[in-house]
Amino acid sequence: MKKILWLIFLSFLIVTNVDAKVYYSDYSDFSQFQEEEVFPSDTVDVIKEKMYLWYKNVNKLGDYKLYNNVDSFSNDCYMTEFTDWSNQKIDNAGYNYEERNAYYYTMAKGIRYIHLYNLQGSYGSFRIPELDIQYKDKSIKYTYTCNGCLEGFDDYINNGIYEENESYIDNGGSLIIDLGKEYPFHLIDVIFYIFDLGNSDKTYTIGYSTDKENLLYYKQYVLQFSDEYWSNAVKRFHNIDEIDDSIWKYNETYVGLRNNDFVINKESIKQYRYQEKWCKVYETFKEYSEYSKEPIEDYIYRVDDSLKYFYSYRVRDKLELDIKEITSKDFNLNDFIVTSTDEVLINDDINWDKNGIYNVSFKLNNINVTEEVVLNVESNTISELTEKIKYLEEQLNKLKIEKEKSLQLQENLNKEIISLKEQLYNCSLEKEKEIQNQNNLNDFYTSKTNELEEDIKNLNESIGSIIKEKENLNNSNVLKINDLEKNITKLNNDNKKLMEENNLCLFKLSNIKTPSNSNLVFYLKFVFLFLILLLLALLIRRKIKK
Repeated sequence: MKKILWLIFLSFLIVTNVDAKVYYSDYSDFSQFQEEEVFPSDTVDVIKEKMYLWYKNVNKLGDYKLYNNVDSFSNDCYMTEFTDWSNQKIDNAGYNYEERNAYYYTMAKGIRYIHLYNLQGSYGSFRIPELDIQYKDKSIKYTYTCNGCLEGFDDYINNGIYEENESYIDNGGSLIIDLGKEYPFHLIDVIFYIFDLGNSDKTYTIGYSTDKENLLYYKQYVLQFSDEYWSNAVKRFHNIDEIDDSIWKYNETYVGLRNNDFVINKESIKQYRYQEKWCKVYETFKEYSEYSKEPIEDYIYRVDDSLKYFYSYRVRDKLELDIKEITSKDFNLNDFIVTSTDEVLINDDINWDKNGIYNVSFKLNNINVTEEVVLNVESNTISELTEKIKYLEEQLNKLKIEKEKSLQLQENLNKEIISLKEQLYNCSLEKEKEIQNQNNLNDFYTSKTNELEEDIKNLNESIGSIIKEKENLNNSNVLKINDLEKNITKLNNDNKKLMEENNLCLFKLSNIKTPSNSNLVFYLKFVFLFLILLLLALLIRRKIKK
């Protein structure tokens, strides 16, 4: 037996060589020509063509353009809005300009107060021998408010002598100068002298304002000097020239102001504004076609230096298979595929646990191929024979067991038949007894039914007589109730009279100052009798209601 199995196993190990097979689909349609180069192969068919750009001359009215003396313009023109006025004149054929005379001026700020503060000098004080304020180069009178000034400061600060050391201000002090009215800022000059013997920095801040609080402008200064001679006092000169122009707010308009100190940089100038003239231009230009091998309609002029090669192609699918015998369950069916132009869908009916010949289909787009494949796995051969022997042995054991069960079942059936016959006989005897008992019960129930019918008849007669007695009794009770109601009414009336008499007696008793004992006893008896009668009436009434 083992020798036969081994021979069968060796026969499955014989390998069959199958040559590779190549399958092609039909070609697709040719594509549009394209500039990208395509290379031919066994799956790609290519057409290569020379192509050029072609053009035609087109004359038409172009876009609007600023008018000039060179281009060819049509009468389709328009004028733009005027620009803002400017000081520059532009000569251009496309410009239409207007001019005017204008005045450009800037209004100066008006100041009244000059501030000197953050004062610092050597030896604890800032020395100002002389202070002069000028308007249009002429000194003007002023007043001041001083914080930290030496006593007698006013006698020396504006006496025309700067070679003296009598007017100074403590460090950290301040001086607010009031001009009495507003002056144009640009026409005011501040002139003062500083004297100092020490080497400390001399610092001060000067500011200008219309009121005492809100400064229009201020600037800080730091000086380094020292001198022992009064005649060498340093002269400081401040005016609008030191101020950055960016702090001013200039107004530009056209006015006829004259002899106004607040107007500065006034001059008569020419100003211009412009309109632009735009017209459509006649243009001749080349209109190009797409690349083509031959001229296209009116596009008859070829651009010789535009040569390009264009490619059109068509493709087909390719599937190359190398079918071999499968000798392992780990085999991958994709290994049958040598080459393919796209993804291949594989379907099979292989039972990997059973050797044999199976169909495997390969689908590549429009290519459908079915190949027979031999599955010859060594473990499957031995396993199949072992399973077959095992299966036959199991079937034999099942037949033996079924035969034993069949004999036992037949014996049990014979016993069951005998038992059923005995039960059938016993059931017949019991049925006869049951029929007899039923007949006896029918006679008994018939007799009892007759007796009950007689009893019901007598009972109905008794109920009729009871109903008549009840009706008579109800009539009698009605009469008695009427009599009782009359008696109650009479008792109520009597009770009412007794109450009235009792009230009368009580009234009389209340008028008697010293009643005798005999009368008192009489009245008490009367009241007691009245209460008894009243209680008796209530009891009778209650009984009647019940």
